[in-house]
Amino acid sequence: MSHVPSERRPPAPPDAVVFDCDGTLVDTEICWNRAYTTLFRHHGRAFTATDHATLIGQPMPVVGRLLATILGFPTHHSTRLAGDILDLALAELAAGAPARPGAIHLVRALADRGYRLAVASSAPRALVHQHLATIGLTDAFPVVLCAEDTDQPKPHPDIYLHACTRLGATPARSIAIEDSPPGVLAARTAGMYVIGVPAHPTISLAAHLTATDLHAPHLRTALGVPTGETPARPVATPAPRGAGRDPQGATHTRPEEAAASPPTADVLDHQ
Repeated sequence: MSHVPSERRPPAPPDAVVFDCDGTLVDTEICWNRAYTTLFRHHGRAFTATDHATLIGQPMPVVGRLLATILGFPTHHSTRLAGDILDLALAELAAGAPARPGAIHLVRALADRGYRLAVASSAPRALVHQHLATIGLTDAFPVVLCAEDTDQPKPHPDIYLHACTRLGATPARSIAIEDSPPGVLAARTAGMYVIGVPAHPTISLAAHLTATDLHAPHLRTALGVPTGETPARPVATPAPRGAGRDPQGATHTRPEEAAASPPTADVLDHQ
């Protein structure tokens, strides 16, 4: 594990900027909270803020093991539980998740400045590519790494090191943007400068810099993108995502506020 001093300054300019996807580029929190609320209610439990903090940012195999422990299943049911929550989440995400505030504008501005960009996500490849297509950023990232691209998921640094290698970048001169504790730890361990953008203000991140969203002036300054700079390429409005969803104005929902719906997947039952 490498130690990065808290007073570290961002590289200027960075060799590369590597984004997480779920919760960082796209606002998937409400969809995952609804899926977890549905699963937990199916098993006679409430999905709490503590459960949310335990599960956020974890790769699916870890999520399965955590769910087995939390819901009182034997460990051999972990794979099935991971599949159940993924199926429920995919049903919630079917209409498409909105971009986080400032995400599209920031990525386009960085691309205009010639920055090397990548995505490093713990989510399955199909889900990551669906998110990028929905918010219109498929063409912005020459490197997109997902759960299938590493057998050592976050908080291990492998996926960040791999992303930097693919971009020809030095990790110590690169910036990672993350929303979860496991992701921040992975990027810091890789030696990168880490910007944290927690999806909810109650989430504490050990990042070098934190911001409430990707519009924040101090975040843009750290990345070398002046506040108010307009991308050369117009920022397209993403395709509609279903009734009531605002692509750049989504609100964050606490676990206890997420409305559960009847399971649309064949979820595991206690025997």
